[in-house]
Amino acid sequence: MKTKHGFFALLIFLTFTLAFSFEGYSQPPKWAPAHGYNAKTRHIYFPDRNFYYDLQKQSYIYLSGDNWRVSAKLPSLYASFDLGRAAKIELDLNSDSPQRYNNDHLVKYKGKKFKGSPGNSQKNNSGKGNKKK
Repeated sequence: MKTKHGFFALLIFLTFTLAFSFEGYSQPPKWAPAHGYNAKTRHIYFPDRNFYYDLQKQSYIYLSGDNWRVSAKLPSLYASFDLGRAAKIELDLNSDSPQRYNNDHLVKYKGKKFKGSPGNSQKNNSGKGNKKK
């Protein structure tokens, strides 16, 4: 009888261990660089299309009409946009709302040429939108 209870307890323990052990380990988006991003980077800004990706929440933040929307999947309006080759800006923002600084980002990054080939990212080291809030 003790063997049955011990086996049952072990089975329950293993079930919960396996079920919850992978919860925090998610795959990065296919377009993310192989080496990953700087530990301080939380948001990626795509200046060519003016939207963001939140690395922590794994969601896209984009403008739809006059309102900012959040989506776990790439919005269909960007379906033909090649994220792997797109210019990316790593933003060091301690905020859930990078879009609060969108006017600054539009001015700072729109139409600029970025170092390196397409797909390389650039770290935002200074200026507005980089401050911790």
